[in-house]
Amino acid sequence: MSCPIAKDGSFSCNHGKKECDANRLQSCVIDIFKSSGALPFIVCFERIIHHNTVEQAMHACSAFIRSQYRQIRLCYDGDRGTQLQRIAAHKTMSTKPHPILEVPYLLINDYTPSVDNNNLNVMILPQLLNKWFKLYS
Repeated sequence: MSCPIAKDGSFSCNHGKKECDANRLQSCVIDIFKSSGALPFIVCFERIIHHNTVEQAMHACSAFIRSQYRQIRLCYDGDRGTQLQRIAAHKTMSTKPHPILEVPYLLINDYTPSVDNNNLNVMILPQLLNKWFKLYS
């Protein structure tokens, strides 16, 4: 996620409104399910979002969030989702030791690798997600 906050409080994501909407939805899912509980939904969502709208991807992966779907929907459509997106954007813009300059970018336990190491991490990300998905599902 790389979504700088404009002076008027709006977001500007590198890949447009769809990225901002997807980030907001995932922030809501993580807030409600916490990281490990959110992972199966996020893996499903990331696999299909490129060829679908956020709404379609959310619906297709809804089995992973069924128990809290209404609460996630209220978060996504309401002020809480915007608040979570603002928190995530601030966290993205203030990472240490290396600022996030490009997406995708890995941030694990508040640590950011150098750009070269990040590029390597991004290349192996699908394998990492698959491993994590198997561990937590």
